[in-house]
Amino acid sequence: MIIDGDGHFFETEEIFDKYMEPSLRNYRPRLLRDDQGHNFWVVDGQTPYKRPSLKGAGAPGTAAPPGQALQSARRATPGSQTLTNLKERLDDLDKEAIDVQFIYPSFLLHVNAWPDGLLAMGVCRAYNTWLAEACNQAPDRLKAVGVVSLQDAEGAAEELSRLRDMDVMAVMINGTAGAKRLDHPDHDVFFAAADRLKMPVAVHFSLQFPLVDRLFEHHFPNRVLAGIFPIMAGLTSVLCSGLLDRYKNLKFAFLEGGISWVPAHLERMDDHFENPRYGAKDLISHPPSDYLKSGRIYFGCEGNESFLARVVEEVGEDLFMFSSDYPHADRTEGTANFLKDRNDLSSSARKKLLENNARQFYGL
Repeated sequence: MIIDGDGHFFETEEIFDKYMEPSLRNYRPRLLRDDQGHNFWVVDGQTPYKRPSLKGAGAPGTAAPPGQALQSARRATPGSQTLTNLKERLDDLDKEAIDVQFIYPSFLLHVNAWPDGLLAMGVCRAYNTWLAEACNQAPDRLKAVGVVSLQDAEGAAEELSRLRDMDVMAVMINGTAGAKRLDHPDHDVFFAAADRLKMPVAVHFSLQFPLVDRLFEHHFPNRVLAGIFPIMAGLTSVLCSGLLDRYKNLKFAFLEGGISWVPAHLERMDDHFENPRYGAKDLISHPPSDYLKSGRIYFGCEGNESFLARVVEEVGEDLFMFSSDYPHADRTEGTANFLKDRNDLSSSARKKLLENNARQFYGL
């Protein structure tokens, strides 16, 4: 069996029109369309996907469902992209050789950066209800991952219980909540709830990282840097703060950052731990990399990463799970089959990356 630990879909206005609670419905996200036929999300009076005058400053409509200008690079039908036609989605999964797919958002990948936490959590609740209902139409193939905003940590904690009641098996956050690190005391109420419920926490890629997301005007360097920084910040918060010691049931996956950075970042953390000048033992009693032996830390990997075999050998084959990024335009097609056929990985490692590790993280 091949389990995709990180698939996606593109949210539609129907989700928020139908499921936003009455007190917040007037503030629900809406779509605008430009003259070229690209769709853009607008929420709380703002959109990060405007088409600016500066060449290369934005990618048009990247987190929105297809408009008149259908993004053919996504290589999926509109019904499959938006989960509004599950037969089309399942047919696409068959073509990709994916048996089970865990579903993450596109527009709401950045919801932890929204300053209004109450509105963000209202949007998340609507999204979670819709997605759980959609995935329950094909429960053997599609698995919902809930989304919360740590800008309203109490609301996020309350939502975890509702997600459990809907049989949702994991929840997504980002590597920071606005300008706050994950282990900030304001977030304790959320992590205490996740610990009590034994809810896996996925720290997903997001382009909205304080200051860094505005460091470059052009989309290319911004996409290179801002995307990986939140995941690195999230891993640093989790491994260097004592968070895993305070909450013994927490487990985390760090998704859509690739894997080549992992050994270098771990080596840097361990090196700084050993230097008494930095006072690491004020926070933790052992090197950060020791947490990787606990079965509570995972990373997403794509099947065609050139350094995959080397990193798996160096860091361990129990830590990585296959992630397709389907149907985003920057993914490579057929990576499940590519990973299945790689000859630089042992059969044991391939099975763990394609199935077993995702089972362990998500609790299948």
